[in-house]
Amino acid sequence: MSLLDIQNKFEKIIKTSIWSRIFHWSRVTNLIGELQMLIQTSLRHHEQLSEKINILDNKMTELEIAYKTEQKLKEKSDNEIVILKNKIELLAPLKVKNIELNTELNKMKQEENSKDLERDAVITKYEQFENNAREREQKKTQLEEEKLQDELNKLKRTWQDHETYVNSTIKVICQEEAITFVDEWHHEKKPDNVIKICNEYIVFDAKSPSKDELDHFPKYINTEAGKLSKYADHKDVKKHLFLVVPQNAIHALKKFTYHDSNYCVHVIPPQALKITMWSLKQIELYEFAEKLSPEDRENLARAFAGSMNYIKRMIQINSDMNDSGIQLTEQMMKLISRDSLKSIKEQALEYEKGDLVNPSQQKRGKIIDLKTENLRHKDLKSKAQNHEIISTSKNKKKQIDSK
Repeated sequence: MSLLDIQNKFEKIIKTSIWSRIFHWSRVTNLIGELQMLIQTSLRHHEQLSEKINILDNKMTELEIAYKTEQKLKEKSDNEIVILKNKIELLAPLKVKNIELNTELNKMKQEENSKDLERDAVITKYEQFENNAREREQKKTQLEEEKLQDELNKLKRTWQDHETYVNSTIKVICQEEAITFVDEWHHEKKPDNVIKICNEYIVFDAKSPSKDELDHFPKYINTEAGKLSKYADHKDVKKHLFLVVPQNAIHALKKFTYHDSNYCVHVIPPQALKITMWSLKQIELYEFAEKLSPEDRENLARAFAGSMNYIKRMIQINSDMNDSGIQLTEQMMKLISRDSLKSIKEQALEYEKGDLVNPSQQKRGKIIDLKTENLRHKDLKSKAQNHEIISTSKNKKKQIDSK
């Protein structure tokens, strides 16, 4: 509502006639009320305007202060710009130098990247070589483990088949030497193998290790030797009994004869069965053992003792040679296990594959001819003497005379 409206309301009230005021007072009153409302509205509007003016004055003051502040900042910025311009003029030569340095740095980075690529290629090649070497080593270890496992399996099969092998070997020897193999045992608890010579039963009991290791084998054989008393108690059983153990397990034993109060147990390998049974068979060449002359008895005893000593001595020698051979092989492998001798080691292992050691082969049904063996032995001895491999009294005399 404007001031013009208020002014028009006042004029209407002033111009109202007395009659209108008397007879139409309500109109006057309405005009006065409208005027009052207009005045109040104007007052409120005026107050609002006053507040806005005050706010605007404050803002104006703030803007003036901000303007002055910005003006000072502008002056400061202008000064800094001038300083920076001076610095830019001073740094212009450095900028050129910086460009040169950046160019040199980029060149060095390219060279470094090339070297990194070369190094990565070398590392990749080395890692590939290392992986191949590791795979070869793993494959070699796996092959060695498989070979060892095969050997263990063969050993276990040998031990498992030992009883059958001993039984078949004794039967073959019985056929060759005309010895009686006893099938029907009239006593309790029949042994594995029984032969009969001069109306005496001779017991050959086959025993083998129950497990892969041989640590407890001597104790086991000692126990089994004691158990043979159940056979030795019979009057018609010979008091010399035999335990037959595998050839590849006999080296674990340090004792091959077990003596008891009324019997004796001998431990032999299957390879000694033939000579043992042959020695026992010699007794049967006489109709009765008591008819032998004292000289024949002594000769027979000496022959038997010599045969047993030969068998046991060969067992000891083979066992000692096996241990010495294993130790020597381990020492040789250690000597060529260095990295510098790796090629020699690999070449030696390759050569080993082509080496063969072929001892004389023995065939079933064919007897070893002592005359032929003596001739072969003399021939080898003669060749050794000619090449001065072994020395004799004559060779020594010749060497002394030549000196």
